Amino acid sequence: MPAALDGIRMLDMAWQGPGVFCATLLGDLGVDVIKVYEAHPERRGGPLAFMYPDVAFFPGWRNCKTMGLNLKDEEGLRIFYQLAEGADVIIEGFRPGVTRRLRVDYDTMKKVNPRLVYASLTGYGQNGPYRDYVGHDINYISVGGLLGTTRLPDGPPVIPRTVLADFAAGGMATAVGILAALMAREKTGAGQYVDVAMADAVVALMMPVILPCLMDQVVSEQGETIATGERPRPWYNVYETKDGKHISVGAVEPWFYANLCQLLGREDFAEHQFAEGEKREEIQQYFTSAFLSKTRDEWLEILRRKDTCVSPVYGPHEVVRDPQLLAREMIVELDHPVLGKAKQIGTMLKLSESPLEARCWSQRFGQHTDEILHELGYDDARIRKLREADVVG
Repeated sequence: MPAALDGIRMLDMAWQGPGVFCATLLGDLGVDVIKVYEAHPERRGGPLAFMYPDVAFFPGWRNCKTMGLNLKDEEGLRIFYQLAEGADVIIEGFRPGVTRRLRVDYDTMKKVNPRLVYASLTGYGQNGPYRDYVGHDINYISVGGLLGTTRLPDGPPVIPRTVLADFAAGGMATAVGILAALMAREKTGAGQYVDVAMADAVVALMMPVILPCLMDQVVSEQGETIATGERPRPWYNVYETKDGKHISVGAVEPWFYANLCQLLGREDFAEHQFAEGEKREEIQQYFTSAFLSKTRDEWLEILRRKDTCVSPVYGPHEVVRDPQLLAREMIVELDHPVLGKAKQIGTMLKLSESPLEARCWSQRFGQHTDEILHELGYDDARIRKLREADVVG
């Protein structure tokens, strides 16, 4: 079966976290992703060093080709323009203004190929007073209000374990924007510019918390919402169990809450789901004590006899063994040309006629440079000269 986006080519100049997530998502859907970066990033060291020696296990490099290209060199720039003539998408993650200096900005590239969809992925976007500020995930979730409300009552903000602005917000928003622009191109024949700011995308994720502010409602900054165990709510909370593990309860609907109370041995609590004051405190204390009487898995066996909205609170090593996630192929084993079978995180998108397939792997930086140049008509002698001149890597 052909991949869903087979035939679409993307030039990827957004090598950091959100760009990697976007490229992985689109690459799994069939986009021919060519990661274009400077000819010799390993010489710079620092954060780029991890990209060079071995990226075989990293999902962000599957279904992607890598090419080293010096855009500050006239010949390197010409090669990039040649690639852009046959491309559908360009994505870049530089600070605003950098691509203009490199002469690969949208205004320049749409003259090379008017059908190009060109996506810029930055922290704060291409305009506004913060446009030139540097930052990382922690900064964007701060400005977007997520970090300030991710805390226990009267406690400091807690940094999430994963990069929400990079992946859940920025990377995914960029993929959606690119797909929308490609669909629009089917109607108009022309590409367009996609401006994605991770801070913007975080604000969109914060809709349930921010909307009440827009309606002049009082909103707590202590993380006290229904979704975070409001003050706390016994029926929407996290509880420690006898074995030191935790279980999450989300019995929002009254019928789920009634089932929970019955299985916990206190059917009389069912009519007091929204009680305040001493009654709520009584229920909270009982639930806390009850969950400490059995192990997490014992409670799961009991509470899953009826609909109660409960789940185990996993650490990473338990996630990769969970039978539901394995059944959904979120952990997959793919053939790797060097490693043999390699376990990977699967794709969150399930298409009936276009399943995930690892079409190619990158095991080292610049692995596909010669292959791509051959496609453009360069022979081995010319490629060798380009390497000697540090135009490609």
